[in-house]
Amino acid sequence: MKIRQLPEDFTVDEILDDDILCNEVLNDIDNSIKDTKNTKNIDDTNFNLYTLKKTNIENLKALSYVSKEFNIPLKNIGYCGLKDRHAITKQYITIPSNYGVLSINEKNLELKYIKTIKKPLKIGDLKGNRFEITVRDIDKNDFLKIGENLRNLYIGAPNYYDEQRFGSVFHNKFIAKEYLKGNYENILNILLTNYKKSENKRIKDLKRYIKNNWNNWEKILKYIKDNRIKSKMFVNIIKYLAYENNQVNYKEALKYVDDRLKKLFISAYQSYLWNECVKELLKNYIPKDERIYLDYSCGTFLFYKKIDDNLLNELKNKTFPTIAPDINYNKFNEEYKAIISKVLKKEGVNLNDFNKLNELGKLSYSERYILSIPKNINYGTFKKDELNSGKYKITVEFELNKGSYATIIIKRIFNLI
Repeated sequence: MKIRQLPEDFTVDEILDDDILCNEVLNDIDNSIKDTKNTKNIDDTNFNLYTLKKTNIENLKALSYVSKEFNIPLKNIGYCGLKDRHAITKQYITIPSNYGVLSINEKNLELKYIKTIKKPLKIGDLKGNRFEITVRDIDKNDFLKIGENLRNLYIGAPNYYDEQRFGSVFHNKFIAKEYLKGNYENILNILLTNYKKSENKRIKDLKRYIKNNWNNWEKILKYIKDNRIKSKMFVNIIKYLAYENNQVNYKEALKYVDDRLKKLFISAYQSYLWNECVKELLKNYIPKDERIYLDYSCGTFLFYKKIDDNLLNELKNKTFPTIAPDINYNKFNEEYKAIISKVLKKEGVNLNDFNKLNELGKLSYSERYILSIPKNINYGTFKKDELNSGKYKITVEFELNKGSYATIIIKRIFNLI
C-alpha cells in the first residue's frame, strides 16, 4: 500500500461551521484595494473570507507567503487549523477587509475571495475535513478483504493521533518526558543531533557535526560561523553553551528554543499518552480474537476487526480526557482513573509532574472522542496503477470531524488484512 505518490493522491477540503459561513456582512463594504498604511488596528473592521489552495507547501510557509506578498502581519491572518504538506489542500482564511480583495493565482498556491464576514477565523472554528485519497500499490489478492473493510467502514476506528503528530520524537524519546525527568542535556542532544531525511542538507550536516563534537562548543560555534548558519535556535544555543564553558546550564539553554516548538513537544507527549489510554480502554471491551495491533513510530495501535453494534453506539459518543495538570480527574469514573493511573505508572511519571511542563508552555486540556466515524463515504473500483507495475489503485472519499486523522482510517481499510 502506498499513499501520496502524487500530490493529487491526497486532497483535503475544510468544512466550516454553517454559522460562520452565514455570518456575512449584509451591507457589503467597499472591497476595492485600499491604502493599507493604517491597518494595524483591526478591532472594528470586518474580515474577508478566502479559500487558500496549496499543493505540496507547508502550511505556515504558505501563510507567510501571503503575509509578505500583501504586507499583512501574520497575526492578522485567521485560520482554523494546519493542513498536510504533502497533499493538495483547500482551507479557509480571513484577512481584515481594509486590505481590500486580494488574489493569488500561481501554480502551487491560489487565494480566492469568498465573502465578507463579521469575525476572523480562529483555531477550532473548523467543523471537519473532506478527504479524497488514492491508495496505490495494491495486490489483486487483497481485493476481497479491502472490499470487506470498505463496506464495514461505518464502524470507524479508534480516534488515535497518527504519525504526523510525532515529528519531534526520535528513537521513541519524547522531549516533554525528558523534561519531566530533568534530563536537559538529553533534550539538547535530541534537538541538536537528530534529523529527518526531509531536512535541509546544511542543517543535517550541522547536526552530524554537533553529534561528532558534542561538548566542544567553541569548535561547533566556529563551524557555525564558517558555514554561515543563520538558524537562530542553533546559533543562540551554541553561543550560550560555548560562552558558559564548564558551567553549562542545559536547562537555561532551552530558553532559546522557539515557543512553537515547545508546544509541539508538549502536544506530542500528551497525544501519545492519550493513544495509550485509549488502547487500554479498548482492551476492556474488544475480545482478544477481534484485536489487530499495528506498529507506528511510538509504539502500537490497537484496532478492532469487528465491534458489536451496541458497543459501537456506546463508544462513539464517549470521550477520553488528555492528561494535564490542575485537572480534577476524580470527576471521571473508576475505569478512566484506573487507565490513567496504569499508563502513567508505566511511563514512570505522575500527574503532579506535569506542572513542570508549564515551564515549557501551557498544556491544553480537551476531551477527545474515542472513536473516529467517517461520514459520506464513497469509493470507486480497483483500477490498474500506472505508477506501480502489476499493481492496482482505488480512490476513497469520506468526511471526518476536526482533529481526526484520515491516515488512521486508511490504516483501518488497508492494513486489517
